[in-house]
Parts: sequence; C-alpha cells; structure tokens
Amino acid sequence: MKKLFILTLAVIALGTSAFADTNKKTKYNGASHFSSTFTGVKEVSWSADAKFEKVSFLENGIKKEVFYTHDGELIGATKTFAFDKLPKSALQTITTKYTYPEFQLEDCIEFTNAAGETSYFISMEKVNQKLVLEISEAGSVSIFSKESK
Repeated sequence: MKKLFILTLAVIALGTSAFADTNKKTKYNGASHFSSTFTGVKEVSWSADAKFEKVSFLENGIKKEVFYTHDGELIGATKTFAFDKLPKSALQTITTKYTYPEFQLEDCIEFTNAAGETSYFISMEKVNQKLVLEISEAGSVSIFSKESK
C-alpha cells in the first residue's frame, strides 16, 4: 500500500495526473503547516484530488511540491533534482543499463517523506515505454513503474 501511495505521488509529481479545478473556493487543510514552514516562496498554487492536497511553488528558483492528506497531515515533498547529483553508484547503473539514445530522461525529482526519508525518482521514455526508477539515498536502483505507451 505504501509503495502504491508513493507511486501515485511520483506519477503526479512527474506531471501525469490531472487535478481538480483550482478555481473552486476550497479550504486546504495543509495551509496552516505550509504557511508556517515555507515563508517567502513564490508562485504558490494549491490543488486537490480524491486522495490528497498539493501545493506547488518556487523556493529560491527551485520548483517544489508539498503533499498533504485531506486532514492536513504532511505526506512529503518533492523538488526537481539534477540527474548528475544522484549517488555515484546509481549514475553508473542507470547510464549502463538505460543507455541514451534508447532511453530519454524526462524528469528527476527528490522525494522526502514526512519522516525525513529521502529517495529519488527519475522518469525515462523510449519508443514504446515509460519507465520510472526509484533510487535510494545509498544509490540502489529499482524499477518503480513501467508502462507501455
């Protein structure tokens, strides 16, 4: 269940999910935590779906997203991440096993859950497939999801 939930977050963070109409007047339960934790951020926008609330914003020029339950509990946060900053062992595995030009890098994000544990997700595409890899802080690489296009 946890893996499915994280998969949902990763897919949404990678831009493959649609959210509810943000023009609706909705009270976001995570707003109190967000406003006390993130000050001085820009381009803040809230959205929600059936499972969680999401706030997207820029902090020091970096695109970030924070996810909350509908009860206002922090789920975790994502931010864009430079591919070349991944753990060295992960870079070696990925560049050996998922070679360019067959695989095209789409997105690379860092996900930190509410407990402070960090992992990385990269999405890659090839002609007929989309692949999301999960990378641990230690550099181990596993296939998080794979779908045919």
